[in-house]
Amino acid sequence: MATDIRKATLVAARDLPKIVEAAVHAAGDRVGVSGQLVLRWDLAGKVVRDLLEGQKFADNVALHMKAAGVDAAPAVLAIDNHIIAGFFERQAVPQIRTL
Repeated sequence: MATDIRKATLVAARDLPKIVEAAVHAAGDRVGVSGQLVLRWDLAGKVVRDLLEGQKFADNVALHMKAAGVDAAPAVLAIDNHIIAGFFERQAVPQIRTL
């Protein structure tokens, strides 16, 4: 099955919040994740119950973001008793350097 893949070179800043909200909502519906939207520290997503659910959700969010032309990397972050799943924009992913 061939799919029509379009790659955007630029996403308008005014459109990004709508794209993020749509991607997070669609991924939440697909994976069955509900809850509050987390939008802080360059990570956009939701609080989830476990790591497996979080990874599925993050993969779906990143897939929707990429379809909208945003180069996104899935991310799952566990801090204390909270698991946040979603995406980082590629340019916000920390760089690893050897000193």
